[in-house]
Amino acid sequence: MNASEPLSDAIPASEPVLIVGPVTLDRFADGSTAPGGAVSYAARVAAALGIRAHILTVGARGADLDALDGHEVLRVGASETLTFAFSQAGDARRLRLEATPNRTLTARDLPRDWPSPRTIILAPLLPDDVDIESFLDLQPDACGLLAQGLQRLLAPNGTVIHRDAPSEALRAAAQDRVTIFLSEEEVAQWSEDDRDEIAARAHALVITRGPEGAEVRTRDHTDRIKALPAEVIDTTGAGDVFAAALILAMRAGDDVAERLAAGYAAASVERRGPAPLPAREEIAARAALSLTADPGASA
Repeated sequence: MNASEPLSDAIPASEPVLIVGPVTLDRFADGSTAPGGAVSYAARVAAALGIRAHILTVGARGADLDALDGHEVLRVGASETLTFAFSQAGDARRLRLEATPNRTLTARDLPRDWPSPRTIILAPLLPDDVDIESFLDLQPDACGLLAQGLQRLLAPNGTVIHRDAPSEALRAAAQDRVTIFLSEEEVAQWSEDDRDEIAARAHALVITRGPEGAEVRTRDHTDRIKALPAEVIDTTGAGDVFAAALILAMRAGDDVAERLAAGYAAASVERRGPAPLPAREEIAARAALSLTADPGASA
């Protein structure tokens, strides 16, 4: 990661920030619905950190964009909003695709008056949601790829299943300035060679493990990030929150970024859906960080 800066300087240094991905409508077994999508959770993190991001998303006219409030947003129109049905099978959560916009977001969709991004967060939820290459061609300083969509396949009935090895799209996206985020469930069938390959190609491969924290693998070493205690209400999107916070605080140095990410993930699971998150001062206190002193020191 980059040389350490105080967090109060590092957050603005990540701007301009571009977040790209579809919003979703999530349906649950009890008949309830909720807005979602990794882009929604990333937007909440950016807002909590005091960043006004530029967000490119896709959805139908009635799509719920409340989680994107406070940002500059362009919604590419579609006849459908990406919709998933959620069900529970024991401890495992299952997703089934119900509707898709059938529209790939590409850098050509960006308004001409938007600034060149210094930091990009790409959040595909299906293999063809986002044209990853076109956004990497913008040459950002850093890119966080929330890569779950690149690793998904659809069964004939629409059920989402995970690939047993890195997809070609993921391999192509694994570049020096790209940090790739996947959950342990999404890489469960990968070999150690697969994990090592992606970690060597990318800036880092980050594997989130819920209450067990996360693993950060690079070509040189592997680090562990501890999760913070939390009163769990809803774990949906916690990995996306963790990823967005880690990328946006990266300039503050590894230790600060990792603890800030753990703090935001803990706050996320204590809320339902993509709810507003606490400001960075509250999360810094929860993670025992100083905002102005040596960013590697504890408060």
